Amino acid sequence: MASDDAPAAVNSLPATAVRAALDVLPHQTAVLDSHGVILLCNRAWLDFMRDNGGDPATCGAGVNYLNVCEGATGLCADEGQAVAQGMRAVLRGTRDSFSIEYPCHSPTEERWFRLTVTPFDDGPRRFLLVAHENVTERRHAEIREADLDAEVRQEVALRTVTLRNEVNELDSFIGAVSHDLRAPVRHIQGFLTLLRRRLDPKLADEDRRLLTVIDSATQRLNSMIDELLKLARVTQTALQIRELNLAQVVLRAWGNISPETEGREIDWVAGDLPVVRGDPQLLTLAFENLLSNAVKYTSGRDRAKIEVGARDVGDHWVVFVQDDGVGFDPRYTERLFGAFQRLHSDQEFSGVGMGLANVKRIVTRHGGQVWAESHPGEGATFYLSFPKPGR
Repeated sequence: MASDDAPAAVNSLPATAVRAALDVLPHQTAVLDSHGVILLCNRAWLDFMRDNGGDPATCGAGVNYLNVCEGATGLCADEGQAVAQGMRAVLRGTRDSFSIEYPCHSPTEERWFRLTVTPFDDGPRRFLLVAHENVTERRHAEIREADLDAEVRQEVALRTVTLRNEVNELDSFIGAVSHDLRAPVRHIQGFLTLLRRRLDPKLADEDRRLLTVIDSATQRLNSMIDELLKLARVTQTALQIRELNLAQVVLRAWGNISPETEGREIDWVAGDLPVVRGDPQLLTLAFENLLSNAVKYTSGRDRAKIEVGARDVGDHWVVFVQDDGVGFDPRYTERLFGAFQRLHSDQEFSGVGMGLANVKRIVTRHGGQVWAESHPGEGATFYLSFPKPGR
């Protein structure tokens, strides 16, 4: 019985109750008929109008709100026209609803409102519920956030420029110092050779051992200087960018390190490789380093396997170089790409630890990234990402 009586109770709801319900709403709210005439408006609507110098006779009950919006002048002219068009579209049924955010500043306060137009029907008649919600607090928060983002972007840009300048200066310094160190190292090696010739008959076994240690140290120092100069050139050389078939780059790199593969049994697998935009000389150097590492760290196997392949990952290519050598401890992966960082001793494998640092510099200059995966005794896989041409 209660559910049967409910429609009658709703239909008999007094007009005062409807007005009281509207007055409870915090937003400025009005009910319009199908012609845009304001039938009811709540207390918030009237209070806002009075507080801003308005008059119920110009924007209260009985006034055509469509005409008010279309006749808006000054700063609100554009928004008034847009609101009128939106309300007419809702009345025609070509839009389910309409909303717009607009500024409504006073001499003492910046304010923004969000207007929402929602239709409802009573039989054949269509009405509009128009509400203006004050969204000033949210907009101020957005402005503060945008200002903070702009400030952070500016700071990041400034620091990036500063860091880039510092890196360029450091690379120039490394190149200059490395070049200057070559002469004294050559002198040490030359004098060691003279000492051996002059004193060889008189040298004790311990003396010969000490001279050998000095000679090995100078050779290692000379190798480190060469690698530093190579690193500086990688950074400072102007890129000669063009479209490259990576398969040709990898085959060229493999041919360049062929002396290292003599006497070895290596299963060489090269999958389909993409076309990328890059500098042919620098990318060849990067793959020479990666392939040379693969050859070196599989030297303990009677028959090794080295594979190069690629995967399509959306807006970039991921190229990998995989071997079945000694691998490395994944806890120290980040050290791999640092200058003079090595995870194996000289007794196990020779080298100065600069090859992967060069690889990282080269790939970074091409807009990509490098990373590696491995476990001791299970081989290693090195990954290089390259943006697709046109990206």
